[in-house]
Amino acid sequence: MAHLIVSGCIGCGACKRICPTSAISGEIKELHIIEGVLCIDCGSCGRVCPKGAVRNGEGDAVKRTKRDHWLRPRIIEENCYACENCVAVCPVNALAMKDEYSSFHRNHAVLAEPDKCISCGWCLTNCQFSAIVMEAADD
Repeated sequence: MAHLIVSGCIGCGACKRICPTSAISGEIKELHIIEGVLCIDCGSCGRVCPKGAVRNGEGDAVKRTKRDHWLRPRIIEENCYACENCVAVCPVNALAMKDEYSSFHRNHAVLAEPDKCISCGWCLTNCQFSAIVMEAADD
C-alpha cells in the first residue's frame, strides 16, 4: 500500500523533490498528494518531511531522518554473483557494476553514487544472494 500525506502537510515540496518516481504532486503551501499507482513505498518522502505529515501503508508516521543517517547498501563482494538485479531496480541509479568489462566471476555491484541513494532498500529486497546489507553511512 502506498504512502499517504496527511493534513499536517505545509506544502514545502521537500517530498516532491525527493520522490524518485514523481508520484507526489501539489503546489507550494498546499497539501501535497501521493499517487498510489506511482508510489514505490521507498519512504524517502517521509524521511524529509519537516512536519511528519507522511504515513506509511500501515498508517504509521514516517520519522524524519537527517540524510546522513539514512541507511545505504553495502555490497558483500564474495556473495555477489553480478546478476545486476540490484542495479536494475535502483530507482535513482545509485548502484552500478564495478567494471562492466570484467569477467562475470570478478565483477560485483557497487554503490557508485552514494549521494543519490534514497535508502529505499529495493536493492536488498531484490538481491537473491544475500550480497547486500543496509548500514549507516560511513562519514
